Amino acid sequence: MAVWVLTGCGTIQTLSGTGIVKVLPHYLDEEGQHTDGPTLLHRDSYQDELRDNPKLTHSIRYDVNWYGTGEVTLRLELRNSEPGSKPISMEQRIVKSGLGNRHWASIKIDPETYREFGRPYSWRVSLWRGQEMLDEEESFLW
Repeated sequence: MAVWVLTGCGTIQTLSGTGIVKVLPHYLDEEGQHTDGPTLLHRDSYQDELRDNPKLTHSIRYDVNWYGTGEVTLRLELRNSEPGSKPISMEQRIVKSGLGNRHWASIKIDPETYREFGRPYSWRVSLWRGQEMLDEEESFLW
């Protein structure tokens, strides 16, 4: 008689198919850096500094952890809080094959676009294959 005991995390995520694991928005300084040191504590404190001091922020990058293989399109949509402003959208085509099912991809907003658009208020990242949306993640205020 076999007895199975499951401890630890209360959810199990299967990585079959294609989808998004998480999205990490990172403010970037004048040199394009999102951290001032090697640890997650450095990154988090530097992100707080950039968030609290908009003059130090020159652009933003969205790092997306996703799983799957084949050709997909990563789409980033941003909104800001300025009255009358229109959302912006950017896409990146990705082709992954071979070993490993989890990948990181980044979409960077260049400094000029960041200055013109302003600080994003909310975001949505979606993963597409052709006309089919495979998965999406969005910020709380989307």
